[in-house]
Amino acid sequence: MRDIYKKAVLINSLDGDFHAAVLGQALSKRGSRVIRWNAEDYPTRSSVSIRYAEGHADVRISTGEHHFSEHDIGVVWNRRRRVPEVPKVIDVRDRQFVQMELDAAFHAHKSLFSKAFWINKGISADACELKIHQLLMAQTVGLLIPRTLISNRPEEIRAFIEGAGEHIYKPLTGYVWQEQGSVTQTFTAKVTAELLPENSLLAATPGIFQTKIPKKYEARIQFFGRFYGGVRIESHTLSCGDLDWRIGQGSIKACAPAVLPDEIYHKCLDLMERLDIVSGGFDFIIDENDQWIFLEVNEAGQFMFIETWCQSVPLTEAFCQFIERADPQFEYEPVSRPLTLKEAYEDAKRSGLETELVFP
Repeated sequence: MRDIYKKAVLINSLDGDFHAAVLGQALSKRGSRVIRWNAEDYPTRSSVSIRYAEGHADVRISTGEHHFSEHDIGVVWNRRRRVPEVPKVIDVRDRQFVQMELDAAFHAHKSLFSKAFWINKGISADACELKIHQLLMAQTVGLLIPRTLISNRPEEIRAFIEGAGEHIYKPLTGYVWQEQGSVTQTFTAKVTAELLPENSLLAATPGIFQTKIPKKYEARIQFFGRFYGGVRIESHTLSCGDLDWRIGQGSIKACAPAVLPDEIYHKCLDLMERLDIVSGGFDFIIDENDQWIFLEVNEAGQFMFIETWCQSVPLTEAFCQFIERADPQFEYEPVSRPLTLKEAYEDAKRSGLETELVFP
């Protein structure tokens, strides 16, 4: 256990990040020194200097509110990351060069704070986001996954889709389109041979094609170290729930807590160890035979919604304890009066948070 009250918690985030605002305020109130470093601020409103001398490197970071060194940081919550944007002052002829320099710096920053406890390490987080790698590791630890093809070879894709059963398509990464005031984003979609585009388009980019699993229900499970809390999602009651429960999540008012079978719990821990992450949100389908089918683990996913749907799941208190102990083998310690999301949210609102959160 580390005494983080002597060192700060650094939150790598984006402007408007609800999780960072609410939990950063909660950690501050509990006694932690919290420093927030928003990705949009670099390089225009923040700077990083690394001075090499006498066999070591001295790292100094300045933001609008804070000036700190690598030695000041005990925990890094790698909440949200984004490649820096080229400042508008740069001449158009130099923009590609500056972007390459900023990209190199962005990736190098992941190696800073090497003695701090990371949630999660930058390099590990990058690898975890690779669905191809993630599914391979899930199989390695013995988790069941849907029958899957990831390909841009039209002949293989068509043969796969024409096989037995129904099928779905997922992208390798999520994306949001903003056009003429409307917003469209990627979700899991049903795919048939008739819906497939022409071969030239199929070959243009790989996709994830899977056999559609009949669902009894789904589960979202959030791990902090060895602790987990999660909810059972009755996706069959939701609009498009047979494809992607996120499409109809606005109609969810409450969920029952989810309980992992002991075998699945230990396989999740094994997967986190192989991916070198200490926190992650797991998505499972539970099929009609009560088999737990692994879909993905999001190393930096949203988790507050779990507590809004099931207030008996103590994720806010657990996360604060996780930060305070800075232990990859973290076990939750029940307390007589745990900090709830509702309390943390109301406190953040009093401090200026404008985002609205609805509790059932």
